[in-house]
Amino acid sequence: MGKQVRFSIFSFKGGVGKSTIAYFLARNLSEKYRVLLVDRDYTNTIGKIFGLETGLINVISDGAEGRFIADEGNLRVLSLVSYSPSSLPSVKELAGIYSEILKGMEVVITDNPPGIDDIAGLEFKGYYEAVGEVHCNGLYVTTPGIALDLTLNHLGDIGRTMRNLVPRITYFRTAALIINMIRGNISEVLDNIRLRVPGVRVVGIPFYRDLLFQGFNRTSTIPDMSELISVVEEIVTGGGVIENLLFVHSIYPFVVVPELKLIRSVSKI
Repeated sequence: MGKQVRFSIFSFKGGVGKSTIAYFLARNLSEKYRVLLVDRDYTNTIGKIFGLETGLINVISDGAEGRFIADEGNLRVLSLVSYSPSSLPSVKELAGIYSEILKGMEVVITDNPPGIDDIAGLEFKGYYEAVGEVHCNGLYVTTPGIALDLTLNHLGDIGRTMRNLVPRITYFRTAALIINMIRGNISEVLDNIRLRVPGVRVVGIPFYRDLLFQGFNRTSTIPDMSELISVVEEIVTGGGVIENLLFVHSIYPFVVVPELKLIRSVSKI
């Protein structure tokens, strides 16, 4: 496989099933690859499921005690925060420990709070410091309706922020726009959305009552994520990194290279 391939699960609104998708995606990929799932959200939803009592940043900044990392087969789970730390560690402090945690991992998946915050930014810069390269395959999660409109209005914001955080970012691209909790005719819903975002991979996940009302850790229901997994595995098996690219625009289907030439459609990458 070569270099690690990074995916970040983003949303612009809470309650759209972002952590659920991160959890099941990591579980599925760990059947074939060594996966690190990084919980960058203060709620520590995923970390708690794996019995993690605190976060790595809380340990560094406040001397907190307790587990912040768990291994289960090919899946490693890292909690970054379980409460707001008194201060943020330096990038070098985080990278020194992070580099050891990353060893042997093939796929890195980050679960984020709605939007992006200082913790997510610190992890992004810490990864670059630890590995010497950073890129982002963005997976945007939303539900139909107002949440979708909000997502489409701000789809490019996170990519621009990431590039400002690490100007030498290898690339940022929207790997998929995930429409979660679809009721009714999925094909009809997705066809209408694809007309609004030409060139962006749009995948759908049906509504599951048990997942919404019981939580993904308390039900045996496994959502149908086959289309999303296919998109992600296509990127993983391709090595993830696009050589010689500086930035992939987050909405429009083209790639900018140093000479600013239009070379390839994102939908074909």
